Amino acid sequence: MTDLAFFLHRRRENAVPRENIYWGRFALPPMAAASVGDRPLAALVALGFFAVLLPTAPSLLFDPDMLWHIRTGQEILASRYFPQTDSYSWTMYGQGWIAKEWLSQVLYALCRRFAGWTGVALLALAAACAAYGLVFAALERRAGPLFALAAAALIALAGHFHLLARPHVLAWPVAAAFAIELLDSAEKGRAPRWPYAFLVVLWANLHGSFLLAFALAPFFAWESVARAGESQWRLARRWAGFAALCLLAALVHPYGWRVFAAARDVLALGPALSLIVEWRPQDFSSFGHFEIILLLGLGASLLSGLRLPAPRVALLLALLHSALAHVRQETLGLMVVALLVAAPVAALRGEIFRPRRLEWKTVACAAAGVLAVAVGSLSLRGGLDLPAAIAPQAALAAARAAGVTGQVLNEDQFGGFLIDRHVQTYADGRAELFGPLHYDLSMALAGRKADVLDRLLANRAIGWTLLPTVLPANRVLEASPEWRRVYRDDVASVYARR
Repeated sequence: MTDLAFFLHRRRENAVPRENIYWGRFALPPMAAASVGDRPLAALVALGFFAVLLPTAPSLLFDPDMLWHIRTGQEILASRYFPQTDSYSWTMYGQGWIAKEWLSQVLYALCRRFAGWTGVALLALAAACAAYGLVFAALERRAGPLFALAAAALIALAGHFHLLARPHVLAWPVAAAFAIELLDSAEKGRAPRWPYAFLVVLWANLHGSFLLAFALAPFFAWESVARAGESQWRLARRWAGFAALCLLAALVHPYGWRVFAAARDVLALGPALSLIVEWRPQDFSSFGHFEIILLLGLGASLLSGLRLPAPRVALLLALLHSALAHVRQETLGLMVVALLVAAPVAALRGEIFRPRRLEWKTVACAAAGVLAVAVGSLSLRGGLDLPAAIAPQAALAAARAAGVTGQVLNEDQFGGFLIDRHVQTYADGRAELFGPLHYDLSMALAGRKADVLDRLLANRAIGWTLLPTVLPANRVLEASPEWRRVYRDDVASVYARR
């Protein structure tokens, strides 16, 4: 036997079948996921986040779109009718528009009715902390409390920059629960339990991010089927059935299939999409929180030799692309990434430290303490109110006192406030409705399209303006003989046609 023949013979004898190498990539140690996590500890962590974030509650109201969301919820409650056309603006009056996030809008409207702006902020804060608690619970039973707490803290850091009284925050705990069920199913080589498909009903009526459910499912199905070994086609059919049930669940919505069309309309905005802060790509011109998290994660992975199954690598790359392309995807993306790496991290660490389990009595005492602090601190402040940056109440009062007539020309920063005060807007934060008009308005008021601004001011339907004082358009109005200044402060300026 030649040397080459002997080498090939020995290689065949010692070779590991290719399928064993392939399926080995999906193997996780038994310790990776405990059957039951420490739920009292997870509840305590959620309460801890609530207590830590409570002083930031006023910042949750710094979003002008919150106001038109709440006004929509108020009208749905009053009329028992879901809007089909726009009635908030004079430029798009009667055009097709739907309240696709109606459930969030109604919940916020109820909080405002019974607890004022304080209730609105606390509802959003409670939803965010519930999501952090759910993710912590899933991570704790896979990788222990230390990793879970560190990961939840990083998620909360990223989430703080998107923590506003908006519909997307109310969807966070629903999204977390859905993703955790998909992960459990993938790790156990089974299909998701059917009742979890009905979470999509809730998710779709809360916020448009429900489309993430359909993006996650194929990756987790891939891993689940790969783990199954036997009966793969049967399991694949069960995953397909679950996906079909999720699709039907998403259609349980007052607007049916139009909720999918609304998401398409947002993505088709073109240049106007760049004007929406949460749809902008990541900005690495300055050292920010996302870059910190990204570098920490990359460095830890390289130093530890972390390995992920192929489906998780593919999903992680997809989530990274999404978060880099649109900043709004950060928080949910980080939640899913933490879930993906938890079990592989546990495999690196070996034995996991687990403290003595807490009792629910401890959590109840902590909850009572946090509640007392919340009520006491907010009562001492006299409750929360709208910030002047999005609610120029003095400017609007001055305009009404001056007897302004005609339609208003406003920048969308004040659109929600005008809708809340029953004043029809030129434009507001509903970018999918205004499209190119929204883009042209922003460019004109910023001094980048002088011809568009001239056409706007020549429109005799416009009788007065309400614009942020910092905008260059105010200098044009100040110099024009056709306009007179009615009011100006550091926040807003009002001009009326002579």
